[in-house]
Amino acid sequence: MTSSAAAPTLSARRRTLALVSILLSTLTGTIDTSIVNVALPKLATDLHVAPSETVWVATAFLLAVACSVPATSALGDQIGRRRLYLIGVPVFTLASLGCALAPTLAVLVAFRVVQGIGSAVVLAVAIPLIRRLFPPERLGQTLGLNAMTVAIGTSAGPTLGGLILAALPWPWLFLINVPIGVASFVLALVVLPKGVPERGDYDWPGAVWAAGAIAALLVGVRQLAAVATLWHALVLLVVCAVCVVLFVRRERMAARPLIPLGLFTGPFSLTVGTAWASFLGQGIAFVALPFLFQTAYGASPLESALLFTPWPLVIVVVAPLSGRIADRVRPAVLALTGLVVLTIGLVMLALLGSAPPIWLVLLSTAVCGLGYGTFQSPNNRDMMAAAPLRYAASASAVLNTNRTVGQSAGSAVVSIALVVSGAAAGSMAAQSSAASAVLWVAVVAAAAATILSAVKLRVTAAVPLGR
Repeated sequence: MTSSAAAPTLSARRRTLALVSILLSTLTGTIDTSIVNVALPKLATDLHVAPSETVWVATAFLLAVACSVPATSALGDQIGRRRLYLIGVPVFTLASLGCALAPTLAVLVAFRVVQGIGSAVVLAVAIPLIRRLFPPERLGQTLGLNAMTVAIGTSAGPTLGGLILAALPWPWLFLINVPIGVASFVLALVVLPKGVPERGDYDWPGAVWAAGAIAALLVGVRQLAAVATLWHALVLLVVCAVCVVLFVRRERMAARPLIPLGLFTGPFSLTVGTAWASFLGQGIAFVALPFLFQTAYGASPLESALLFTPWPLVIVVVAPLSGRIADRVRPAVLALTGLVVLTIGLVMLALLGSAPPIWLVLLSTAVCGLGYGTFQSPNNRDMMAAAPLRYAASASAVLNTNRTVGQSAGSAVVSIALVVSGAAAGSMAAQSSAASAVLWVAVVAAAAATILSAVKLRVTAAVPLGR
């Protein structure tokens, strides 16, 4: 059923309530990608583990999302997107409760995996559900709200985490999801319209190979820091390569491929690469900055969150404006401009030193928010426009997977830096040194994204989009 066919049967109030449910679930899922980052130093102390091990609390969630999104996107066509959404929301909510009650790091990481799977289900069906709820003339506005929700959720996590930790113990980072999840589920149960699943052959082999490749890549990269067991990393990277080969072979012959290979045209691939590099830089910064603020500057979790606050606040203001401006100028030009500003902001953070004035820290994070807020919406628009219409759902899956893989790789890079620097032994000076040094990797990632964006700008000048 198309969006244009389904939309007239729904009242404006019902559409609005359905959108509220979807955006609430999307917001909590994206907030949880980074809300624990500010708590990692405290988790290391409370759970009596090395700081490098606590990074798994962030990595496990992102890893689960990245591995699950491709499979769940296609599963929505199989069993119905409404039904899948009504499974994903309670899974995420109950796993959040499990995280809050976890007595050990291992149990916490396990529930974070389940929580990530629930979040992946929600992210996979959010955009297709919105497309079905609203008529074509309102899709731009509603998809823009979804993009802004993702940007705000991803960026606001550290700030919200710091505010919570200022008054409450760390389990409340997860308990706040429970009432929101219950409200979102009840709303969806009442107002989301039933759809007709598109029955057909589900690409189970493709789902397995895609998940295997993503998991092996991210875990393998993280294991590179363990010199004593370096062969583990090498084996995992080989497994990743094998899974990629098997995935490509499967997609070429599948009747209904999980990710159609025809999707990856020149402009689309460049847009994906640009986004991935930017997500890598952002992922590094989001995990490294709490360590830097709390070790080098002696900030409390709340003070750390306040130092980070300009990043999401600026995004709240800039992202909607960027989306509107993209209707009047070439989105690729706006995306490139945003990446240049983001790179400058990350350079400013990397050059802060050991005792910077507070205004300079706030200015640096604000510049990062300005750049990222300017970049994301136009780049997402370019990605969707570069995909043929028949591949719109697959393009959405690639977008979500790309974000979580990039952010997961960023947290893995920080973990490697903590191990290599000796911060695993609990040295505050080593943690500070590692956090400061790894920010330069974020700068390199943002610079690479800028270069790819410039190449994309030249290519898209001659290639028509939206075939």
